[in-house]
Amino acid sequence: MKKAFASILIAGLLLFASCGHDDTSNEEAAYTLTVEEVVNAFLEDEGASNLKYNDLIIEVSGPVMEVIKENGMITGLKLSNDEFNIVNCTFQNPVEPARAEGGSVTVKGICSGFLGDASSMLPGGTVELKRAAIVD
Repeated sequence: MKKAFASILIAGLLLFASCGHDDTSNEEAAYTLTVEEVVNAFLEDEGASNLKYNDLIIEVSGPVMEVIKENGMITGLKLSNDEFNIVNCTFQNPVEPARAEGGSVTVKGICSGFLGDASSMLPGGTVELKRAAIVD
């Protein structure tokens, strides 16, 4: 009885530990959008957009505004056509700089929220993607 319980407990712990840690690059995106589309969706109706996109894998395309590097590897990107509407991507695994070169990229990651306020005097906002990966 104790062996069976221990086996079930260990299997449950392993299953729990593996949940939520899949490589997002291997997962299908629930939505495919441009930077402008996703930021504008949050600006128009943040509550509805939170319900629609948060905690889901979304794929976002747009021009690279900023590259974040650590030890020569890219750990994140900011995608934007302007300085006000931004998608901030934090990579699950660092990538080689050559993968983010060029004018535009497509990134897939888990939408984790929005930083901005449509009613404020400051225009735009930032959509956060965590555990992101560049789509080939």
